[in-house]
Amino acid sequence: MRRILPCALVLPILLLTGCGTPEREVPAEPPEPPGTATDPSGSPTDEWEEPEGDEGDDSAEGTVRGTEYAFGEGAVFPYPVGAYEEEFREGVEEDVVYTVDDVALTPSGQVGFTLTLEVPELGRVLGTGFLDVRCSYEGHEGPATTEAPLGELETGTHVTDMVCGGPDSPSSVLVSVVNGEDEADFAGPVG
Repeated sequence: MRRILPCALVLPILLLTGCGTPEREVPAEPPEPPGTATDPSGSPTDEWEEPEGDEGDDSAEGTVRGTEYAFGEGAVFPYPVGAYEEEFREGVEEDVVYTVDDVALTPSGQVGFTLTLEVPELGRVLGTGFLDVRCSYEGHEGPATTEAPLGELETGTHVTDMVCGGPDSPSSVLVSVVNGEDEADFAGPVG
């Protein structure tokens, strides 16, 4: 029995040391953080690169923030066709066009211009309840005013004359037009 007892104790000890937790292998190089790759020279590089092109271009959304148009040039914004969102068909859109032209000094030396909206057949009206038109020139910024607000626009061409107050007789002006998500800047000399 004496011989069995030491063997009985040694065997479990041998089994425990042989079946213990394996040592953790340490990788030769630390793993790369997510979003990086290693080029053939062995130095890390970014997998994703910033696309080249104009900054601020968000044409997939139909708006281009910070884009500047010349007077008389149309700013185009695509709209889905249908009266309600559940009626919109994927890929079916029509373009609403904003134009600022006929920019000239009024007899009082203020800036006057014409804002035109061309509304295609959308199957609904185009609201202008959030239309905000502002002028910037010679360190001054202020709202443009009109005697004939546009309201809800049916299909067709809609024109309103607007005036900006501020310093007398500026040589150039920036007209910013914002209607919901539609944003465009029109700039040029005052005629």
